[in-house]
Amino acid sequence: MQDRTRDLGGSAPLLESALRHFANVGFDGASLQRIATDAGLSKSSVLYHFSSKEALLDAALRPAVDDLAVLVEEIVALSDDPSRRAFLVRFVDYLYEHRLAIAVIFNHGRALAGHAVIDEADALVRDLAARLKPAGSADRQMLRFGVALSGAAFMLVAADRWSIDHVPDEEVRAELVDVLGEFVLGHPVSLPA
Repeated sequence: MQDRTRDLGGSAPLLESALRHFANVGFDGASLQRIATDAGLSKSSVLYHFSSKEALLDAALRPAVDDLAVLVEEIVALSDDPSRRAFLVRFVDYLYEHRLAIAVIFNHGRALAGHAVIDEADALVRDLAARLKPAGSADRQMLRFGVALSGAAFMLVAADRWSIDHVPDEEVRAELVDVLGEFVLGHPVSLPA
């Protein structure tokens, strides 16, 4: 069956529902029926537009992966610290925009290895880490990058569960930029006031 994702007008609620379910229970634990019901659709309607749960996963993750590819290409010209700091701010904004997709990729990516969209995302993250790594730095820097990136992604998804009083997004954003700066650049990055 061919995918009809382009014919599915207003697919945002379905893709958002799919991302929520994939992020919360993983790909294997997510049910097309529950995803469809959550989006206000029937399972048959979902299957009419997406040939499989794998096709739905691809469609749900594709915007985040495409935007990451653009970010990775932007970093080619980043050779000085100020441009790297500016990049980290854009990167945290990217994480905010695609927080559920990032949670799926980082939390469930290992189990999803072999899915083209996941393999593409993994390659982009490795490329990003290599491009951010200072010249001559050791593999330890890659470890720091991985911890910072996965931690930032996790906190964006779990922050509401872990705080008694809701911390405003702007404060979380500033802290994430600062922490990523410490881990990736070796020093904190302060946002302009």
